[in-house]
Amino acid sequence: MSDICDVSIEPTNNDSQLSDSFSDLCIYDLDEDSLLEVFRYLNFNQLLEASGVCLLFRQLARRCLRKIRHFELDYRAFMNDFHLPRIDVILGNIGPNLEAFKFSGGFIMNEDLKRTIVNDVALNCASLQHLTINYVELKAEHLVALKVLLSHLTGLDLGRCALQDDTFGPFIEAAAHLQTLAVPGNASLDGSFLDVWQSCTQLEQLDVSHCYSFSVGKMEAFLAKAVRLRAVDVTACTWLKKDKQVFNDCGRDVALGVELPVFNYFKAA
Repeated sequence: MSDICDVSIEPTNNDSQLSDSFSDLCIYDLDEDSLLEVFRYLNFNQLLEASGVCLLFRQLARRCLRKIRHFELDYRAFMNDFHLPRIDVILGNIGPNLEAFKFSGGFIMNEDLKRTIVNDVALNCASLQHLTINYVELKAEHLVALKVLLSHLTGLDLGRCALQDDTFGPFIEAAAHLQTLAVPGNASLDGSFLDVWQSCTQLEQLDVSHCYSFSVGKMEAFLAKAVRLRAVDVTACTWLKKDKQVFNDCGRDVALGVELPVFNYFKAA
């Protein structure tokens, strides 16, 4: 029969010192690569919260968030999610890398929040190519703030934003790179904004559907300026008998219908 030995190992001084050294460690003792690996386990809200801790954490959080290029914010979802960080925190962190931003609101919404969203998009989204704002009443002050984005936007959708020609005209005249413009459902637009838009040579698609006051006759002079325009949606606009030849007489094929860009948006809520 073999003897059974009960061997117990007493901790050495080295083990005790090692344990003490680990107990003194904090997250700031980790190197940047290790910290980044930890940050990859955080969700969207947690990354935004971490970005407010210190400069290093902000840099690491933004490295994790920069993969978000298409972002959608829904006003109703935002108002119901009390854990979502402030708008300035969201756009301050993801805005610089955004290529497309979509905001769906409501005509009855907090004016301060609307102003904050508009201003923060204009301030932070310097690389934005596509902007969509739907169901939000945009007044002159909002359009003035957003005008800075027109230097690099190629797609703009302001559907059902209660736009007026006298305020939208001075805004859109600065759009020199737009390839797609969609303003459907703006019932008060009569098309006068097209008269002042001289830098429209890059425009390929125009959606003015359900702009019930829009006069299709305005398109005749505009087609001469918008030399690349190839698709127009004038559904439910005002047609006169003489307007029926507008698109046939321009000397090129213009399709009556547009295909707006479709993005796979990341949603915060």
